[in-house]
Amino acid sequence: MRQSFPGRFLRCPVCHTERSLTLEARAANDVEVREGTLRCGHCTHAFGVHRGVGELLVDPPQHVRREAEGLERFAAHMRESGWDRDRILNLPDEPDDGYWFVQAATFDQLIDLLKPQPGQSIVDVGSNTCWATNRFARAGLNAIALDIATAELQGLYTADFFLEEGSYFERILGTMSDMPIASASLDYVYCCEVLHHNDLRGLWRTFREAHRVLKPGGRLLVANETLKTLRDPHGLHVEGVAEYEGYEHAHWALHYELGARAAGFSIELIEPAYRWIFDPHHLWVPADTPPLEATRRVVHYVRRRWKPTRRLQLAWINHVIGGSQFSMIATKPVTA
Repeated sequence: MRQSFPGRFLRCPVCHTERSLTLEARAANDVEVREGTLRCGHCTHAFGVHRGVGELLVDPPQHVRREAEGLERFAAHMRESGWDRDRILNLPDEPDDGYWFVQAATFDQLIDLLKPQPGQSIVDVGSNTCWATNRFARAGLNAIALDIATAELQGLYTADFFLEEGSYFERILGTMSDMPIASASLDYVYCCEVLHHNDLRGLWRTFREAHRVLKPGGRLLVANETLKTLRDPHGLHVEGVAEYEGYEHAHWALHYELGARAAGFSIELIEPAYRWIFDPHHLWVPADTPPLEATRRVVHYVRRRWKPTRRLQLAWINHVIGGSQFSMIATKPVTA
C-alpha cells in the first residue's frame, strides 16, 4: 500500500469518516508499505497492513467468514489440481475452457465500449485471482482489488505474482456491501461474477454502495452474472459450492435492473458478444450447414443489424431461455 492511497481513496470501516486513515509503516520496499498500520484520525481505530493488503474487514457477517474460509480450502484444491504462479499470470488465457473464454470476451467487450483512460480509478470487486485488476493497472488506471479473502490463488495475496512482474495496484480486504472506500472517489466499479454472492437485500445494498463510491458520471460495470429464467428458475448449477461454503444466489435479470435503478443509476444492457448472433462482423455458416439452418443463420444475421430485434433477442435470452450471463453498464448521473 502506498502512502498517498488512504488519504485519497479510503474511509474508516468503523466510523465511516471519509479519508480519515493514515498509514504508519513498519516495513516497506521501493514500491509500497508492506507491513504497517492504518489509523483513523477520527475514531482512532487501527487496522493492519500485511503484505501490502489493508485489512479493513471489520465484523463481517457469518456467511462472509464461512465463504472466506471456503476460498482458503478451494485454493488448496487448486494447487493439488496443478494451478501455480505461471498459470495465474496467464489468465484469462486458459485454453479450451469456456468459463475463462466468457470472462475474457466480456472484459474485452467492456474495455472496447468504454475506452478507460490512464489515470482514471477503478475498484475490482471480488477480485479473486486479481487478473482483471492487473489488466486495469497495466492499462494505466489507478486500480484497487477488493476481496473478502487473502489466500494465494483465491484472494488478495495472489496480487504478489503480478507485482513481482512490475505491475502495481492496491489491495483492500473488505465487503462489497460496505466498501471501505471514500464516497465519489472512483470512475469505475467492476463486478465480474460477484454480485450473485449476495442475497436480494445484499444485492440492492451493494448497488447503493457502488453508487456512493462513484464520482458523478462514474460507471458500474456488471459482467457475467448468473440468472434465473423461465426455463431455469433455479439458475445455479455450480458443483462444489456447498463444499466450499459459497454464498451464491441466482437472481432474475429484473432484480439487477431494478436494483441498479433504485440506487440511482441509469442502465444499459450489454449484449453477449461471445454469442455469434450478437457479433455484427460474424456470419458463420460452414459449408456443410444444412440449407434450413443456413437460412436461419442468415435471417438471424439480418435481424442482428436492427437494434429493436437485438433487444428482443436479448430479453428472450435473459428472461426466458437463458444460455448467457447477464451484463450491464450502470451510470451515476451527473447532477447540476
